[in-house]
Amino acid sequence: MVNGEKLTDAIRYEKLDVMKKDLSLYIEKNISKIDSNLPVFFGHVISALDQSFPDLDDAAYDEYIDDIAYRILETSPKASDIEFIERLNDNANRWKRKKGGKASLNILAGLKLMSVGKYRESISYLSNFWKYDARIGFYIAYCYYQLSKQEPAVATVNGKRPPSEMELYAREQLLDLARVKPPIYRLRQLDLRDSPLMKEAFWTMIARSLEWLPNERWFAMVGLEKAKKDRNEDMRRKLIKFATEKFFNDMFFLQEHFALRLEDRDGVGAAGVVRQMRQQYPAMLEPVYYGIKLSLLSASASSYTAYRDLALEKDMPLHLVHLLDFGFFVLKNEKREAMAHLKEMKGRFKSLTYYLVPLEYLAREILSGDEEQARKAKKAFFESIDSYAMELVREKE
Repeated sequence: MVNGEKLTDAIRYEKLDVMKKDLSLYIEKNISKIDSNLPVFFGHVISALDQSFPDLDDAAYDEYIDDIAYRILETSPKASDIEFIERLNDNANRWKRKKGGKASLNILAGLKLMSVGKYRESISYLSNFWKYDARIGFYIAYCYYQLSKQEPAVATVNGKRPPSEMELYAREQLLDLARVKPPIYRLRQLDLRDSPLMKEAFWTMIARSLEWLPNERWFAMVGLEKAKKDRNEDMRRKLIKFATEKFFNDMFFLQEHFALRLEDRDGVGAAGVVRQMRQQYPAMLEPVYYGIKLSLLSASASSYTAYRDLALEKDMPLHLVHLLDFGFFVLKNEKREAMAHLKEMKGRFKSLTYYLVPLEYLAREILSGDEEQARKAKKAFFESIDSYAMELVREKE
């Protein structure tokens, strides 16, 4: 409540965010005074929080405290001092509702120490958490890798320079990651703090992992996941190139390669990927569907017919085959055939009615003769059928 009036969740979190920004400005202007008396500062923060948001849930309450503590870490000239970090952690954790919830601040402290080059100290703060989120494992490996650069040069053996002790620790951390395969987006605080240095650390160690452990496909997979989420097109393309050369018969990477060829409007390249899929996975329906997808995009009747026959041989669900036929007629602007096929499906596949209604609306937009209207509708129509078909095909595999 605020002044006795209960807030909706959206308004509450908006007001909480405003309060957090105001407090951040106060921290910037008064950091010396705050550093010297953390207990008093946190006492005032908690008093204001309890007064303004008495019904705030525990998770949001504790997250607010973490955010304020991290803001102090970002601002204070003492933030690289371990004793200060420990005092800050103690003062912040004392007020949390969930006791023992030190993980967030330890992770944030580790990231801060990494940012100022205190790699050993950073490792000690981060080392208990890498199984929760793969990114932390890469940051730890990065810290070891940076420490390896500070070691004396190792003498060569048979003309080769063996890895130093810290580099071996970095490699060991990467091996542990490949063995455990932790998720990459579990810890929200990492998303909120994804700084240029954190990105550099991640991609540096992805590059080293592909060099040191080239047979571990997990590194290429997790790198692709992050590249797509970050919209890092350069790294995405480099990883797909590496993976399709190194793991040429791996279906996951073939799918990624096919999607990339489609984005590039490279029909010939996409068709080549489909052929490779069919050679490596002759029993699978999915490569056949990709052939149909290409035929729909190119409006090639001969290609569509050939892949349709293959789909029937591999027991593609009959209602999906008819749905794709309907899609083919619509995308070729064959209005008479499309509407006749739609009428047949309505009578034959009653359970599809819920889906055919919106598809019919889009189909009529496409076939209306209005080019601008048709262009927008065609995109939605194709994406809908493709999504529906992919779900069914993968269920069947």
